Parts: sequence; structure tokens; C-alpha cells
Amino acid sequence: MLTLLLILRLIHIIAAATLVGSVIFNYFLLRPTLKLIPPAHAVVIAQRVGSLFTYTGWTALILLFLSGLLRVYYTGRLWLLVSFDLYAHAPGRALALMLLFWLLTVASSTYMTFALRPKLMKKLAVSSNPTLADVEKRRQDQMTSSARLDRFQLINLITSTLALVAGASVAMGGLF
Repeated sequence: MLTLLLILRLIHIIAAATLVGSVIFNYFLLRPTLKLIPPAHAVVIAQRVGSLFTYTGWTALILLFLSGLLRVYYTGRLWLLVSFDLYAHAPGRALALMLLFWLLTVASSTYMTFALRPKLMKKLAVSSNPTLADVEKRRQDQMTSSARLDRFQLINLITSTLALVAGASVAMGGLF
């Protein structure tokens, strides 16, 4: 049992580091770099790297959920997640904050993946014979979605980092 808990902890730590590292790389390195290259090249790079980050991010979020839930289950404390006793002690409050920030990260990632990303990747149909107004409307939609995506990437950066800090503080006795 102790070996299983150690393996789950290792998976949890690696998934958290991967998620936060990916978000930091994406926000501070990739995003500004894409603004420096021509838009046609930036779109191709963003599509390829964005797909990789989408899969990496969702894999990390799912692994965090499963490994965390299994760790709580195997320690016999699963009932605490639905009890107000969780908030009685500092480590429980830190765990609750970690869960809240994880949920916010999942919510913003869901919006980015299923609402914003498809708008950015939308292409005009080849057979549609688009007018200049169609092209301009699509470009404007993509610019709006891109600006919104930047804001949601910042939200992901903040929430995933706060979840990491709250989760790490559980082992140190909590935040407050």
C-alpha cells in the first residue's frame, strides 16, 4: 500500500509540474514569440504546438484528478471531501483551495479547448467562393478569439500556479 501511495504521489507531482511548466512556457515564451513572426507562419506553428499543449494539458489535469482522488481514497479519507470537517484544519483548507483552483483551471481549459480554439482554427470552405466581407468577418472573429485566448491563458497560469502552491502547502501544514 505504501508503494502504491508513493507511486501515486510521484504521478501527482509530475503531472502538476508538467501542467504548470506547460502553462508558463506557453504564456511567457510561445505566445510572445508567435507575435514576432508573420501571421501565416504563426497560425501553422500555433496549430501544431497548440494541439500538443491541448493533449498535454488535459492529460495532466486528468492525471491530477485521478492520482489525487486515489491517494485520498487509499488513505481512507475520501469522506472528508464531502464533509465540513475538511475546513477545520489548515491542511484541509489548503486542499480545498487546491481543488477550487484545479476546478477553475479545468473550466477555463474547457472553454479554451471547445469554444475558442475551434474559432481560431476555422477556415473558409474551399468551395464557398468567399467574399471580401466573409474573409474580413472571419479575420475579426479570429482576432477577438485570440485576444480572449490570451486572457484565458493568463487565468490558467494563475489558477494552476495557485493550485500548485496550495497543494504543496498541504504537506507543510496548510496555508492558514
